Amino acid sequence: MTLAYASGCLEIPLTGALLYAGGEIAAVANPEGVPLIIQDVKLFVDTPSTGSANLSAGLAADAVTSDTDLINALAINGSITGKAYHGMTALAAKGEAQVWGTTQYLTATGSASTVGFTGRLFVQYIRTA
Repeated sequence: MTLAYASGCLEIPLTGALLYAGGEIAAVANPEGVPLIIQDVKLFVDTPSTGSANLSAGLAADAVTSDTDLINALAINGSITGKAYHGMTALAAKGEAQVWGTTQYLTATGSASTVGFTGRLFVQYIRTA
């Protein structure tokens, strides 16, 4: 039996944007080129947005499509500097795990202007190949 190390963690920098179309805060292609089982997602807030806005993040077919599979409408303004938030919207159902397909993007999108916001999204995953 040969054992293999098949996991990783990706740190994605997030920067607020005036626009709030899909992927404006971040859009990252699958970094490994193989399907990745998402184990955990954490959002760390360095600086809140200046206005009232929510952040959603998830797996999408392209870099300009919004999704909420990982984080669904988390408020990113107010007194939240230095706080971390647990993602994984899909875990609430305790069902199928999220798989980041080889051609998919992880996108982060605001519900309104997210100007001033900076943070980091930590994505822990298992390689399937």
